[in-house]
Amino acid sequence: MNFKMRFATVAAVLVLTVMGSASEMWAQQVRLTACKNRVINGIEAQLRGDYRERTSPVRLNADLENINIPVGTPVAFCLLQNGVKTLIGVGKVAMIGGVPVATVDLAATDGDFVPNVNAGDVLQARQRNVAPFNPNPGCGAAMLISAAFQ
Repeated sequence: MNFKMRFATVAAVLVLTVMGSASEMWAQQVRLTACKNRVINGIEAQLRGDYRERTSPVRLNADLENINIPVGTPVAFCLLQNGVKTLIGVGKVAMIGGVPVATVDLAATDGDFVPNVNAGDVLQARQRNVAPFNPNPGCGAAMLISAAFQ
């Protein structure tokens, strides 16, 4: 009986230790979001960004929804940090559930390079808003919309 009691006590302490470590890991998670609406070609579009990191960057998503430019048009997503623009990816406009959307999804678990993002960094969507559209937009293309991460 004494052995069972000691074993139960050790097991309980071990469970509490593991739970405490797990909650510390969750406390270290950083999540930043960016969101901005703007009327482009008579339709209100929305730019959204979502960044997550634990001990290193884990994920960065950029979505431009309800964009009034043709399906298949490429849109460059850039990150402005300390005055320097970096291309994070190019997404092509596609219809998703009847809504035109351009998206870039970066995930470390997929082997993608996910840059560090800090509060105040700015997500930008770049492409001309009228034809002729840029077939290879980059961070020097016309800005459609931008939003700061918070």
